[in-house]
Amino acid sequence: MTTAPLSVACLGLGRIGTGIAQSIQRAGHHVIVYNRTQEKMEGLVASGAVASRSPREAAAQADFVLTCLMDDESVRANLLGADGILAGMRSGAVHIGTSTVTPRSTTEFATLHTSHGTHYLAATFAGHPEHAAAGKLISFVAGKPDVLERCRLVLNAYTAKLIVIGDDPALAASFKLVVNFFAACLLETMGEALVFADAQGLNLDMVSSMFKDLLQHPAMPKYLNKIRIGNFDEVLGSTLDGVGSKDVRLILQTAAESKVPLPFGSVVRDHIIAAQAHGWGQCDWSVLAEIIRVNAGRERRKESSGTL
Repeated sequence: MTTAPLSVACLGLGRIGTGIAQSIQRAGHHVIVYNRTQEKMEGLVASGAVASRSPREAAAQADFVLTCLMDDESVRANLLGADGILAGMRSGAVHIGTSTVTPRSTTEFATLHTSHGTHYLAATFAGHPEHAAAGKLISFVAGKPDVLERCRLVLNAYTAKLIVIGDDPALAASFKLVVNFFAACLLETMGEALVFADAQGLNLDMVSSMFKDLLQHPAMPKYLNKIRIGNFDEVLGSTLDGVGSKDVRLILQTAAESKVPLPFGSVVRDHIIAAQAHGWGQCDWSVLAEIIRVNAGRERRKESSGTL
């Protein structure tokens, strides 16, 4: 059965926003575009999209409004006001918010739509511009199930994997921030490690190759699961008092001799010391991560037996 094309207004035509609009257009839907910098609309208009002069004008022509903007304030600015999205949206239309924003603002946006008789679906994502243009982003979606179902054809146009987080739109915002935090910390760790390696005169190609192997090592998911559920009694590699503590001490000693600061290394050392102070020295060395939970005042999520 052939599905009638949907009308989708795409606001925010940065590199990823443009890729998303291209994928939606390629799927055969009617695309309306708006961007503060008018020149960024030209390529899509040349392919058949309709240019708009304001968020209101774009929203008035669409059943779905998709925003891919910089931050909380830019979404708010496009949403409110005489020329904003809400001023033009049809009753019952859906705003698909893909921007990386705070959970607090996401709740605000959803509430505004409810008061206006429209709907908000948070659909943050992971991926690069080339993934957006190829329809291969990973989307983290949260909102009312019936609203999500209405949006599936739009989401499927630019998404290769759809992860449904829950009914509360704020969950999708939180999920994206957690994913980005993890990615940012990996970049910091890679940088510190490579500078440390360089200071030791090591071949960085060889070190990088080893890191790639480590990221795919079967122990990594096991450590992740141990930290997730709080199972530190079963020692996977080393106890905290054993190789784990000793190796971090040697790392920082050698780095200091090479005059290479390792901020994350210092954090790990301090968490090891704190975990030992809690009497966890004979636990798996991944228990050092439990200090983060303790410092945050969070209740333990332990699912294993033992003395921790």
